[in-house]
Amino acid sequence: MLLSGILVKLSRLIKGKMKLKERVALGTFLMLLVIYVFLLTKNRKKESKFTVWEAKIVHEDSLDKFQQEPKAELKVEAAVFPKQQQKDSKEEFISNEINRLRLEFKDVQIDDVKNPFKVAASWVNERQIYPSEHPEMSAILKTMSTAKIIHADALPKGTQIKLLLSLEGGQKVVFKQKRYERDYVITGKPYDGYDRHNAEIAAFHLDRILDFRRAPLVVGRTINLRLEIMPVATERLLKTFREENGNICYFGICLYCKEKEMACADGDIMEGAVVLWLPDEWSVFQKQRHPYQRTYVDGRYAQWEKDETYCNRVVKKTVPYDRGSRLLDVTDGTVFDYLIGNADRHHYETFKDHGSDVMIIMMDNAKSFGNPFHHESSILAPLRQCCILRNSTCVRMKQLQNGVLTLLLEEVMSNDPIAPILHPSHLNAIDIRLTILLETVEKCIKEHSKEKVLLEKWDGI
Repeated sequence: MLLSGILVKLSRLIKGKMKLKERVALGTFLMLLVIYVFLLTKNRKKESKFTVWEAKIVHEDSLDKFQQEPKAELKVEAAVFPKQQQKDSKEEFISNEINRLRLEFKDVQIDDVKNPFKVAASWVNERQIYPSEHPEMSAILKTMSTAKIIHADALPKGTQIKLLLSLEGGQKVVFKQKRYERDYVITGKPYDGYDRHNAEIAAFHLDRILDFRRAPLVVGRTINLRLEIMPVATERLLKTFREENGNICYFGICLYCKEKEMACADGDIMEGAVVLWLPDEWSVFQKQRHPYQRTYVDGRYAQWEKDETYCNRVVKKTVPYDRGSRLLDVTDGTVFDYLIGNADRHHYETFKDHGSDVMIIMMDNAKSFGNPFHHESSILAPLRQCCILRNSTCVRMKQLQNGVLTLLLEEVMSNDPIAPILHPSHLNAIDIRLTILLETVEKCIKEHSKEKVLLEKWDGI
């Protein structure tokens, strides 16, 4: 009715039949209408500048306000932040992260094999192995996967077959060979089976996406054992080589290495992962028992497996977990290990003689991605019992939920020389586990409050 009345008056105005008072009233109305439209447009422009899906980590409080406040307030938020805008912001976050993490092996030119490794050595400090922004990563990983092998030896340390290789320029790398196809499922105990070379690669890229930066650099590589290894191998390694059904095999030297459990190439070609050896200053480690170590004995349970108060009663009162960064590193490690399905973190390493604030190094991740259909709840014990986590880690997990994490992981692994790295079932498992992790954190917050659970500094109890 109002619109039809306005149209009638406009018609009369055009025909010159409108009275003076009517002209003034109509002019005032139209002027107010123009001002209202102008102010509405201006406010919308201001609001469009804000996004909860920024490329950098946003403050957790603002993210919580958007995601968790009561329904009545969420309706207001929805009016301010339309669904399309949320979608655009999420896509912007994904695009920015892909640009940060992308590897361009094909376009990288390596003039001097020493230079990339010098860059990698310069990155390491007490709290990182590489920086958040690392455009040189492509050159380093490509050099690791292509540089000439000048020396090969067995690496006796540990329970699994590994080779220690020296590349042209003097850089050392550890080679972990292929033992399983990508779709092979490890059944039994969560720590059973041989090392998985592709698990090392996937874990490294997950470390990059989480922005922990605590895992040594890893890349896939195929090696001709007959031409690249045997001519430069030490005598002790060469003695473990055999030929079986036309395939070159070896069993190496380690605690459990046996001739009947050889690793065999496809003919002469062995697929594997190479892990960058840290520079001399940072390659001496302090090895410590994990506070949530397993017994590895059937029917015998560790204290933490029998007592849910174990963290508050024991761990939080024990050096170095009673204050500082170490316990927060442990719960960060819980997030990392649960996502990759690693239930074998019985010990951990830190940099020796580099102060008390050194990080836990997320190395030796090859017992991961064994069974995508099992989500080992015991891995969650440190987070579930201690109920503390870095605020930044929680924010990061929220940014990566709803399939964002696996989308990024699949993208950044796609350029590896031996891609695809993970079977799709493992990517699906990661999405499921991330949801469970966030539910675990939410349960802690409900029981203890956000201020006591999400921290950046642990001052003790």
